[in-house]
Amino acid sequence: MFSRNPICRPSRWRPNLVKELRGAVLEIGVGEGENLPYYRQASQIWAIEPDSERAAKARRVAETLTIPVTIDVAGAEKLPYPDHKFDHVVSSLVFCSVSDQRQVLQEVRRVLKPGGVLHMVEHVRPNNRLLAWLFSAVTPWWRKIAFNCHLDRPTIDVLREQGWQVIVHRRIAMVVRMSATPLPRVSPTLV
Repeated sequence: MFSRNPICRPSRWRPNLVKELRGAVLEIGVGEGENLPYYRQASQIWAIEPDSERAAKARRVAETLTIPVTIDVAGAEKLPYPDHKFDHVVSSLVFCSVSDQRQVLQEVRRVLKPGGVLHMVEHVRPNNRLLAWLFSAVTPWWRKIAFNCHLDRPTIDVLREQGWQVIVHRRIAMVVRMSATPLPRVSPTLV
C-alpha cells in the first residue's frame, strides 16, 4: 500500500536502509518484497509477512535474487525464530501498524545477536503540536482503511522507553530513518 502512495513512498530510502547489511538479516513486514532487490551484502535474508498474498508476491521477487531468501507468513509479535539468530533486523513502515510495539521490540531483542542492530524507516508522531493533534484526530479513520496504520505513534519514544539506543540518521517531517541497538538490561541487585 505505502509503496504506491506518493506521500509515504520511501523509494530513495530503501537502498540506504539495507544495501550495506552483512550477515543474517530478518526483515519484518516484508510486504510484497519492495526492499529485497536492494540487499547487496547479506549472507541470507529471512522475512515475515502476516498477509499470505503479499508474502507470495515477495517470494516471487526473492526468486530473482542471488542471496538466499526465506519468507514466512507470521506476525512480528511472535517471531518464529530462535534466540540470537540475526545480525540485523529491518523494519520499513511496520511499527505504525503492529498490534503491540512493545511486544514486537521484545521479540526483536530476543532474535538479535549480541551487538545486533534494528534498522528502521518509519513514520512517527510529528513534533509539531498542531500536526500531532491532527494526526491523532485522523488516525481512527485512517487505520480502518490503511492496514491498521496509526499516524500518531511515538515510536522513537517507545524504543527509548523499552531500553533501545536510537540514532536518527535522517528525518523529513514525520518520516524517519533510524537504527537502534538494545541496551544491556540491568538486573536489580539485592541488598
